[in-house]
Amino acid sequence: MKIKKFTPKGLTLIELLIVISLTALILLTLLSLYTTSQKYFVTESARADVIRDSRQVLLWISRDIKGACQVITSWDIYTSSNDCLILRVPSVDASGLIIDIESQFDYIIYRLNPSFPNRLERIIDANDGVSAKVDGGRVLVTRVNSFLLSSEGVEFSSIADFTTVSSVDISLTASQDRYGRTFQDTLNTVVKLRNKSV
Repeated sequence: MKIKKFTPKGLTLIELLIVISLTALILLTLLSLYTTSQKYFVTESARADVIRDSRQVLLWISRDIKGACQVITSWDIYTSSNDCLILRVPSVDASGLIIDIESQFDYIIYRLNPSFPNRLERIIDANDGVSAKVDGGRVLVTRVNSFLLSSEGVEFSSIADFTTVSSVDISLTASQDRYGRTFQDTLNTVVKLRNKSV
Protein backbone atom coordinates (compact mmCIF):
# COMPACT_ATOMS: atom_id res chain seq x y z
CA MET A 1 0.00 0.00 0.00
CA LYS A 2 1.29 3.38 -0.98
CA ILE A 3 1.09 6.17 1.62
CA LYS A 4 0.03 9.52 0.32
CA LYS A 5 2.09 12.42 1.43
CA PHE A 6 0.20 15.34 2.87
CA THR A 7 1.05 18.45 0.97
CA PRO A 8 -0.27 21.57 2.63
CA LYS A 9 -2.00 23.99 0.42
CA GLY A 10 -1.31 27.71 0.82
CA LEU A 11 -3.87 30.40 1.40
CA THR A 12 -5.87 31.45 -1.52
CA LEU A 13 -5.78 35.06 -2.57
CA ILE A 14 -9.31 35.64 -1.27
CA GLU A 15 -8.47 34.18 2.17
CA LEU A 16 -5.35 36.34 2.37
CA LEU A 17 -7.33 39.49 1.49
CA ILE A 18 -9.92 38.67 4.15
CA VAL A 19 -7.23 38.20 6.82
CA ILE A 20 -5.50 41.47 5.84
CA SER A 21 -8.83 43.34 5.85
CA LEU A 22 -9.81 41.99 9.30
CA THR A 23 -6.36 42.81 10.71
CA ALA A 24 -6.50 46.33 9.31
CA LEU A 25 -10.00 46.83 10.75
CA ILE A 26 -8.87 45.69 14.22
CA LEU A 27 -5.78 47.93 14.09
CA LEU A 28 -7.84 50.95 13.00
CA THR A 29 -10.32 50.35 15.82
CA LEU A 30 -7.53 50.12 18.40
CA LEU A 31 -5.86 53.24 17.03
CA SER A 32 -9.14 55.13 17.15
CA LEU A 33 -9.71 54.11 20.79
CA TYR A 34 -6.16 55.15 21.70
CA THR A 35 -6.51 58.55 19.98
CA THR A 36 -9.87 59.22 21.63
CA SER A 37 -8.54 58.34 25.08
CA GLN A 38 -5.49 60.59 24.55
CA LYS A 39 -7.70 63.53 23.51
CA TYR A 40 -9.90 62.98 26.56
CA PHE A 41 -6.84 62.82 28.84
CA VAL A 42 -5.38 66.05 27.41
CA THR A 43 -8.74 67.82 27.66
CA GLU A 44 -9.35 66.82 31.26
CA SER A 45 -5.74 67.53 32.23
CA ALA A 46 -5.94 71.08 30.81
CA ARG A 47 -9.30 71.67 32.49
CA ALA A 48 -7.93 70.41 35.82
CA ASP A 49 -4.89 72.71 35.50
CA VAL A 50 -7.12 75.74 34.93
CA ILE A 51 -9.36 74.90 37.88
CA ARG A 52 -6.39 74.17 40.16
CA ASP A 53 -4.71 77.48 39.30
CA SER A 54 -7.93 79.44 39.82
CA ARG A 55 -8.70 77.79 43.15
CA GLN A 56 -5.17 78.38 44.43
CA VAL A 57 -5.43 82.09 43.59
CA LEU A 58 -8.85 82.38 45.22
CA LEU A 59 -7.46 80.75 48.38
CA TRP A 60 -4.66 83.36 48.56
CA ILE A 61 -7.07 86.26 48.04
CA SER A 62 -9.69 84.86 50.44
CA ARG A 63 -7.14 84.39 53.20
CA ASP A 64 -5.91 87.97 52.85
CA ILE A 65 -9.43 89.45 52.69
CA LYS A 66 -10.48 87.55 55.82
CA GLY A 67 -7.49 88.98 57.68
CA ALA A 68 -7.94 92.53 56.37
CA CYS A 69 -9.24 95.47 58.39
CA GLN A 70 -10.47 97.37 55.36
CA VAL A 71 -10.55 97.66 51.59
CA ILE A 72 -9.11 101.08 50.81
CA THR A 73 -9.50 103.46 47.89
CA SER A 74 -5.81 103.90 47.09
CA TRP A 75 -2.30 103.25 48.37
CA ASP A 76 0.94 104.53 46.89
CA ILE A 77 0.52 104.22 43.09
CA TYR A 78 -2.40 101.77 43.28
CA THR A 79 -6.12 102.55 43.14
CA SER A 80 -8.94 100.11 43.89
CA SER A 81 -10.93 99.31 40.76
CA ASN A 82 -12.78 96.45 39.12
CA ASP A 83 -9.45 94.62 38.66
CA CYS A 84 -7.37 95.98 41.56
CA LEU A 85 -7.94 95.20 45.24
CA ILE A 86 -6.09 97.08 48.00
CA LEU A 87 -6.31 95.60 51.50
CA ARG A 88 -5.20 97.19 54.77
CA VAL A 89 -4.08 94.34 57.01
CA PRO A 90 -2.73 94.45 60.57
CA SER A 91 1.05 94.38 60.90
CA VAL A 92 2.37 91.25 62.59
CA ASP A 93 5.48 90.50 64.61
CA ALA A 94 7.96 87.68 64.01
CA SER A 95 5.74 85.17 65.81
CA GLY A 96 2.72 86.08 63.65
CA LEU A 97 0.82 88.02 66.32
CA ILE A 98 -0.96 91.27 65.46
CA ILE A 99 1.02 94.26 66.74
CA ASP A 100 -1.71 96.92 66.93
CA ILE A 101 -4.93 96.49 64.97
CA GLU A 102 -5.77 100.18 65.37
CA SER A 103 -2.64 101.89 64.05
CA GLN A 104 -0.01 99.53 62.54
CA PHE A 105 -0.84 98.33 59.03
CA ASP A 106 0.61 96.54 56.01
CA TYR A 107 -0.96 96.72 52.56
CA ILE A 108 -1.65 93.86 50.15
CA ILE A 109 -2.55 94.61 46.56
CA TYR A 110 -4.03 92.19 44.03
CA ARG A 111 -4.12 93.49 40.48
CA LEU A 112 -3.89 92.59 36.84
CA ASN A 113 -0.53 93.80 35.56
CA PRO A 114 -1.15 96.72 33.14
CA SER A 115 1.77 95.66 30.91
CA PHE A 116 0.76 91.98 30.89
CA PRO A 117 -3.03 91.94 31.46
CA ASN A 118 -3.22 88.16 31.74
CA ARG A 119 -0.98 88.14 34.86
CA LEU A 120 -2.53 88.45 38.30
CA GLU A 121 -0.08 89.84 40.87
CA ARG A 122 0.03 89.94 44.66
CA ILE A 123 2.08 92.83 46.06
CA ILE A 124 2.95 93.32 49.74
CA ASP A 125 3.90 96.75 51.10
CA ALA A 126 4.94 96.07 54.70
CA ASN A 127 5.17 98.65 57.48
CA ASP A 128 8.95 99.15 57.52
CA GLY A 129 10.61 98.69 60.88
CA VAL A 130 7.41 97.40 62.48
CA SER A 131 6.06 94.43 60.56
CA ALA A 132 7.72 91.05 60.17
CA LYS A 133 6.27 90.83 56.65
CA VAL A 134 8.63 91.54 53.78
CA ASP A 135 7.94 93.86 50.86
CA GLY A 136 7.60 92.01 47.61
CA GLY A 137 5.45 90.89 44.77
CA ARG A 138 4.76 87.75 42.85
CA VAL A 139 2.74 86.63 39.88
CA LEU A 140 0.07 84.23 41.07
CA VAL A 141 -1.23 83.09 37.69
CA THR A 142 -0.39 83.97 34.09
CA ARG A 143 -3.49 82.80 32.23
CA VAL A 144 -6.16 85.20 33.53
CA ASN A 145 -8.88 86.28 31.11
CA SER A 146 -10.72 88.42 33.65
CA PHE A 147 -10.48 89.39 37.31
CA LEU A 148 -13.58 91.28 38.45
CA LEU A 149 -14.20 92.73 41.89
CA SER A 150 -17.42 93.97 43.42
CA SER A 151 -19.13 94.22 46.79
CA GLU A 152 -22.71 93.09 47.27
CA GLY A 153 -23.29 93.31 43.52
CA VAL A 154 -21.79 96.82 43.13
CA GLU A 155 -18.65 97.02 40.99
CA PHE A 156 -15.60 98.53 42.71
CA SER A 157 -15.45 101.36 40.16
CA SER A 158 -18.93 102.48 41.34
CA ILE A 159 -18.17 102.47 45.07
CA ALA A 160 -17.65 105.97 46.45
CA ASP A 161 -16.84 105.08 50.07
CA PHE A 162 -14.77 101.91 50.62
CA THR A 163 -15.18 102.15 54.41
CA THR A 164 -18.62 100.60 53.92
CA VAL A 165 -17.26 97.51 52.14
CA SER A 166 -17.56 94.48 54.42
CA SER A 167 -17.31 91.73 51.78
CA VAL A 168 -15.69 91.28 48.39
CA ASP A 169 -17.21 89.40 45.46
CA ILE A 170 -14.50 87.89 43.24
CA SER A 171 -14.92 86.51 39.74
CA LEU A 172 -11.82 84.95 38.20
CA THR A 173 -11.72 83.52 34.68
CA ALA A 174 -8.59 81.63 33.64
CA SER A 175 -7.77 79.74 30.46
CA GLN A 176 -5.15 77.48 28.96
CA ASP A 177 -4.31 76.66 25.35
CA ARG A 178 -3.34 73.08 24.52
CA TYR A 179 -3.10 71.42 21.14
CA GLY A 180 -5.00 74.17 19.38
CA ARG A 181 -7.88 74.22 21.88
CA THR A 182 -8.62 76.76 24.61
CA PHE A 183 -9.90 75.55 27.97
CA GLN A 184 -11.52 78.16 30.20
CA ASP A 185 -13.14 78.16 33.61
CA THR A 186 -14.71 80.86 35.81
CA LEU A 187 -14.77 80.66 39.59
CA ASN A 188 -16.76 83.02 41.81
CA THR A 189 -16.64 83.56 45.55
CA VAL A 190 -17.73 86.04 48.20
CA VAL A 191 -15.39 86.72 51.13
CA LYS A 192 -16.16 88.72 54.29
CA LEU A 193 -13.63 90.91 56.08
CA ARG A 194 -13.39 89.36 59.58
CA ASN A 195 -11.21 92.08 61.15
CA LYS A 196 -13.29 95.00 59.92
CA SER A 197 -14.25 97.32 62.75
CA VAL A 198 -17.94 98.10 62.71
